[in-house]
Amino acid sequence: MPRGRRKNVINPSEEIQIIDQKIADLQEQIAALKKDRKAAVARADEAAKQKVIDAFIASGKTADEFLAGINAEAEN
Repeated sequence: MPRGRRKNVINPSEEIQIIDQKIADLQEQIAALKKDRKAAVARADEAAKQKVIDAFIASGKTADEFLAGINAEAEN
């Protein structure tokens, strides 16, 4: 039965160096993903704000009237 390939024999210091490089690469990927997530959250917030602005404009009410209506709905 096949046992698979045998790993190349490397010394422990080389193995540590390879692992450290992999860790550094993954940390860079994590940093990039965090940056992408932050940008996506900002876009989602901006879209939500625009939705509220569009609803306000479509209502034809003053800002005080619009907020009073929202507050009245929130109390119910």
